[in-house]
Amino acid sequence: MLISFKTSMKTTVTESLFSKFPTKVGMATLWLSVTSLTGCGDLFEPTISEICESHSEICTDLSLDARCRAERAEIIRLRYYNQDSKDEAYKYPLLLNFEEYLVCVEEAQHIEHVKRKGKEATRLKGVITAQREIKRLSRETKDSLDPYLSYYHWTRYNDKDAFHRFERYAASNRVSDPKLLVELASVQIKTDQERTISTLYRALSLYTDSDDIDVSIFYSLASMGMDKDNFRLAYVWYGVAEHYDERLNETQRMQLGQKYALPVEILDNIIDEIVSSLDSATFDATSLKLNKL
Repeated sequence: MLISFKTSMKTTVTESLFSKFPTKVGMATLWLSVTSLTGCGDLFEPTISEICESHSEICTDLSLDARCRAERAEIIRLRYYNQDSKDEAYKYPLLLNFEEYLVCVEEAQHIEHVKRKGKEATRLKGVITAQREIKRLSRETKDSLDPYLSYYHWTRYNDKDAFHRFERYAASNRVSDPKLLVELASVQIKTDQERTISTLYRALSLYTDSDDIDVSIFYSLASMGMDKDNFRLAYVWYGVAEHYDERLNETQRMQLGQKYALPVEILDNIIDEIVSSLDSATFDATSLKLNKL
């Protein structure tokens, strides 16, 4: 059982953690912070129709039919509230929304309209606009110092300079989205497991709801413990995974403790402390003294 435990930690679980995650995750928080500065949170904010009536240039290059309405609305609001913005932060959610809008209008364009052929033309306009704007915004932000835009250029264009910028931001604790840190860890694990562990600990400290945590993080930390022959680390994180993954039981963890004569009572207490801190959104690897494992 120990062999299958170690094998699964090194392969299936680690690959699961480091698969690509949805690119728009976590951006609601960023956009809320942007809009709070720009006044979008105003109780009397204008409707999309009102924006387009008073600022037609913001809307006319987008498709005008009923499809892709939500995606189009997000773009219009971002454009409207950042017309005079000197801060590039809004360009990251704008890029993501244009990507979603492009997917939507491309799908809609393939739907044949026998009686209303005119809709095909407006959707083609939407496709052209989305493609043009993604290229333009990407060109404008290629060397941006914004961590989210650096992340965008790294993940979309494999820009090594952007990756190093993003890595520096992460090291200085300026990245607040745990999912982005998990993505960073997927690269770090190839060359530096200690750094990877630190990055994942930082990611865990950023979750505000334990229900949102990807349990594969726990498996990967346990896998690295096995790789480093740090069986106490593996035992602890496998134990934490048991609390959040109902598919697991304690058999493998207990066999691990028995095989290596681990101080299971002490380690079980550490597991409980970690679970408690994750549930209360107070996880801090330093306070928990996890470096002592």
